[in-house]
Formats: sequence, C-alpha cells, structure tokens
Amino acid sequence: MGIERPVYLLSPTPAEGVEHLPMIEFVTLPQKIDFTLYDGLIFTSKQGVAALDEISGGSWKEIPAAAIGKMTAEEVKRRGGEVIFVASRAYGDVLAKELSERFGSFRWLYPRPKVVASKIAADLRAAGISVEERVIYETRCREYDVRSKPEEGAVLIFTSPSIVNCFLNRFGWSESYIAVAIGRKTAEAFEEGMECRVSPSQTIEDTIAFAKSLSTA
Repeated sequence: MGIERPVYLLSPTPAEGVEHLPMIEFVTLPQKIDFTLYDGLIFTSKQGVAALDEISGGSWKEIPAAAIGKMTAEEVKRRGGEVIFVASRAYGDVLAKELSERFGSFRWLYPRPKVVASKIAADLRAAGISVEERVIYETRCREYDVRSKPEEGAVLIFTSPSIVNCFLNRFGWSESYIAVAIGRKTAEAFEEGMECRVSPSQTIEDTIAFAKSLSTA
C-alpha cells in the first residue's frame, strides 16, 4: 500500500476532510441596478449570487434566476431566490445554448466577475437573446509566503482558472503534484506538461471524493 498523499482544496470555501488553502478573495463593486428592466438573472457562481445580494439589499430576489450548476442554484435558493432553470452540464456554453432554446424572449441580466473564463454573453447574443452584463465583483490573489506552499506529492483541487493562475504565480509548480480540475475550463488554464485530471462531476463533494481516490493510488 502506497503513502497517502495530502489533499488541498484551493477554493475560497473550506470543506471537511481536506486541507484548505484559499488562493483567491472577492471584492464587491457597489452599484445601483434597476431590476424592472429584466425578466431573468444568469448566475455562473455562488459568489455572483452573494455579491448581487450584497449590493442590491436582496431586491434581486424578485427576478427568477438561471444557474450554471447545482451548487449555484442551491445558493440562489438559500438566499431566498427562485430558480427556474439549471444547465444540464456546468459549462457556460451549455448554459447559453439551453437558455436560448427555452427562454428566447427573456431579457437577461448577467451579473459577473471582472474576468470571466467563458463567453456566455456572446453566445446568448449570437442566438438572438437579449442580455446585459454588469461587473459586480472582482477576484484577487491572496498573499502567501513560501512556507505556505503545499508539500511535495500533494493532490491539489482547483475550482476555477483564476485559482490556477494565482497558485502558479504564488508558488510555481512541482512535478510531484497531481492537479484536479472541477471542469474543463479550469483544466485548460494549466500549462502543457502539468499533470491535471478533470473531475467526472462538477460538484465540490464529488471532486473531493475523486481527489481522495487519487491520493492513495
């Protein structure tokens, strides 16, 4: 039986059973939004829900929402919002295609981070869907010294391209690491030659279970 590798979760939110090393933090960008102009909201992350809730004082809840995945949908519901659609797969291009097929007459608001990895808005517009983007938060790398670097041989869970970029800029890479990406967009952020496995499911719980299966392989 081999040595068990430590498993690190690098997302902002901790989880039981793994080491937590958050690589990013969020900064909300206050602004006023007239929700009467829209028929629906598009959320692509839990943080998008949290940021809109903060800047709007909760008034966004009057508008139904579409979510990119189950975790985002659960955050909408937890904060008192209504979910009318969840994408069949947690990818931006899938969400855009399915929304264009089911809600073609909607006027959508897409509250988003300053930097995005997908082109949801462009895909929606190409399909003739009305969508307005509002940048409501930005992502920043957290500061660490070299002593915080994960130990050699660790399994590292990455949940967004920005987390990949922050980790590589802060700590560099070791060939002994095994990277686990929560989806293909995150996996694409790695440089060629870096070992990366894509989780078969885009939920934190399943991704952690997948990472743990690699830790003893």
